[in-house]
Amino acid sequence: MIELNLLEKKQPLKLPVVLGVDLNVLNFKMLIIAAILFYVPEIYLKSYLEEQIAGETTNLQQMTEESLKITSEISKDSNVKTQLEAYNAQVEKLKSRSSQVDEILKIKTNPKKILEKIARSIPEDLWFDKLSINYDKELLISGGAFSARDIGDFITIVNDSPFFGNSITPTKQENKKEMMDGVNTNYEYFEIKGKIKNFDMRSR
Repeated sequence: MIELNLLEKKQPLKLPVVLGVDLNVLNFKMLIIAAILFYVPEIYLKSYLEEQIAGETTNLQQMTEESLKITSEISKDSNVKTQLEAYNAQVEKLKSRSSQVDEILKIKTNPKKILEKIARSIPEDLWFDKLSINYDKELLISGGAFSARDIGDFITIVNDSPFFGNSITPTKQENKKEMMDGVNTNYEYFEIKGKIKNFDMRSR
C-alpha cells in the first residue's frame, strides 16, 4: 500500500541581504544578548553618575554656605578692626588731652599761697591801696607807709620767699601829706613790681 504525503513541505524563511550583509547567517540570539550587555550597563552607569552628581552638588552647596558664612565673619572682623582703630585713635586723643591737662596743672596759677605770704609780711605801719597780678604773672603793689624803713623791710621779706626769686623792686616812692582822721599826716607813698617765678612755696 502506497501512502502519499500530500502536504507541502514548509520552506524556511529566507531573509534578504541588506547592504551586503546576509541576514540569514546572523545569530540574532547573540545580537540580543550583546544589545542587553551594551545598554544595561549604560543605564546603571547613568544612574550611578546621576547619584555622584547629586552628591557633588550637595557638597558644593554646603561649601558655598560655609564660604558665605566665612565671608560674613570676615566682614564682621573687618568692622571690629575699624572699631578697634577708632578706639585706638580715641585713646591717642585722650592721651593728648591728658598731656595738655598735665601741662595746665604745671602752670596752674593759683595765687592763694602768694597772697597769704604777702599778707603775713606786711608791717604794722604799711598798707596797700592796690594789688594786681596780670596774665604775664607780674605783680604790682601800691600803697603807703609811715616810714621808708617799713617799705624796705616788706620788700626784703617778700623777696626772701620762693615765689618771686628776688624780683621785687621799688618803682616809685615819694613823701605825701594827706588828711587822715582829721589830722594832716605825712607818709611814704610807694609802688613796687615783681615777677612771680612759681606758685608753689616748695619749689625754688
